Amino acid sequence: MLVLVLAGPLQSWGSTGRHAFRDTDPHPTKSGVTGMLASALGLPRTDTTGLAELAALTFAVRTDQPGTRTRDFHTTHTRDGKAMPLSDRFYLADALFTAALAGPADLTVRAHQALLNPAHPLFLGRRSCPPARPVVHSLHPDATDPVAALEALPWQAAAWYQRAHPGHRMTIHHDTHPTNRAARLAQDHPLDFSPTARRRHTARPVATRRLPAQATGPGGPGGPIDFFDALDDLT
Repeated sequence: MLVLVLAGPLQSWGSTGRHAFRDTDPHPTKSGVTGMLASALGLPRTDTTGLAELAALTFAVRTDQPGTRTRDFHTTHTRDGKAMPLSDRFYLADALFTAALAGPADLTVRAHQALLNPAHPLFLGRRSCPPARPVVHSLHPDATDPVAALEALPWQAAAWYQRAHPGHRMTIHHDTHPTNRAARLAQDHPLDFSPTARRRHTARPVATRRLPAQATGPGGPGGPIDFFDALDDLT
């Protein structure tokens, strides 16, 4: 199993936005994280077999620091100066998530090595959103339960956020069995990233688990705040 920390000034994980309206989900999508692994491994966009292998990994993501949803009124022009359609693009500012992917040990080990030395640049949902830190947290080749791993993993939010939000309750969104009555369908299981055809996705059943309130972060709720901590967390 591979555990990742996804943190950056901006992230955007769209699963429904199209054309002039590019929304973001409140947490990373399976399609977006799978695409990041594929990019690190250097898979061609037309390699549907390799993509299917990655998409078969069991996925869970935890919201450690939800960030702030922000809107960008986007304008662009072609090289010859022709104006392109205006668009609204949404991002999560100052967010942090932990994700876990479980599956065959050889595949998670290969993905781990690729993320440490990626074939292509990594980004958090969109090319304009680079990670603020190395995305790899840890590798557990023999572990099989991503939900259990995220339940046991300590709160990863920035120190300033932990001080400001004592009692924060993290939420885990995870793959589940279709027969789970609490499941909902998320349209973010990738099937094809080919650039010459419309990208294809299918639905996957997802369940949500809310964790107990977290203990007060470093410094305590009334402790001194050093604003430079926010910069330290990005190094």
